[in-house]
Amino acid sequence: MVSNMVLIRKGKKGFSSSFSRIKPVMIVVSILMFCSLLSKLIPTSSETIVDAKSKFARRLEFVHITKTGGSAIEKAGAAHGIIWGACHYMNITDVGCFSPDVPYTAPNYQSYAKTSPWHTPPKVLKTQYNDNENPYVGADLFAVIRNPYDRVVSEYYCPWLGFQPKFRKDTKYEKDPNDPKVMNFWVRDMVTRLEKSLGEYKATQKDGDQKLEQGKGLNEDPYNLAQKHFVNQAEYAYDGEEKVIKNVIHYENLSSEFLTLMKEYDLDVSLPPKSEGTYTNAEKKLTHLDLDEESIAVINRYAAAEFEAFGYEMVKKFEPGVAYSLNAIKKE
Repeated sequence: MVSNMVLIRKGKKGFSSSFSRIKPVMIVVSILMFCSLLSKLIPTSSETIVDAKSKFARRLEFVHITKTGGSAIEKAGAAHGIIWGACHYMNITDVGCFSPDVPYTAPNYQSYAKTSPWHTPPKVLKTQYNDNENPYVGADLFAVIRNPYDRVVSEYYCPWLGFQPKFRKDTKYEKDPNDPKVMNFWVRDMVTRLEKSLGEYKATQKDGDQKLEQGKGLNEDPYNLAQKHFVNQAEYAYDGEEKVIKNVIHYENLSSEFLTLMKEYDLDVSLPPKSEGTYTNAEKKLTHLDLDEESIAVINRYAAAEFEAFGYEMVKKFEPGVAYSLNAIKKE
């Protein structure tokens, strides 16, 4: 009995002695495993902060197509501490964003790619900026699209680049902006010139890359193209056959579709009514129904890809008494 007890005690002592030798090894292994995990979470010199964030959760970024409620979306994001669109690049008092996080200096020349990059199609932006300068890298993208007939009227009343724009210092108020003849002349001229500018730009490109060096007075893009107002919405959503904007929502059902998207990404953000928009034009009286046949034909030719891609109904003219829905017939 005694000898057995001695053996047992010796066994415990031997086990204790062995464990004391193993324990430091376990500590070292644990430290190495922790360091390995930490190295995967912290960006390396060749990895951006954007990439690191995407390891934790899906990040949602907004692509701001003109005249689709973009300022309201940027303002709603800013109110909840989310930086979207133009807020990545500059402070905007009206929108309430004051923490730009992308290095940006506005060029002193007109550039489709670099002027107002928050309005630049993603496929163009990626060719001109590195990852640290491109907020779309590693993110799911969303954008709002709008019926082309309705959108062009909104462009007409735009306070920056529309007809007799109130935010332009050199504006002369010589004509009635609510005269259908005035609007139709402006629409045909604007769309025709923009179509020409966009076509010429594409002719200089190969696989989306801008080949010409630009500077003040050097290969500048036309002003209308650089400002990107009424650029075809399909130019934003697609890069060739590839759909680059994952989440497309419709201006016609903006509040409800936006709310659904926010819930999908666990974001507590909602939009105010359209009547409370940041840059709402209270003087707007004309609508898509005031577009004449000639203007409609120009829009149909220019925006054919939009009608097809997003399911809006194309017409030759708006018949009196015949209902027309601005809503998409089919949805993305």
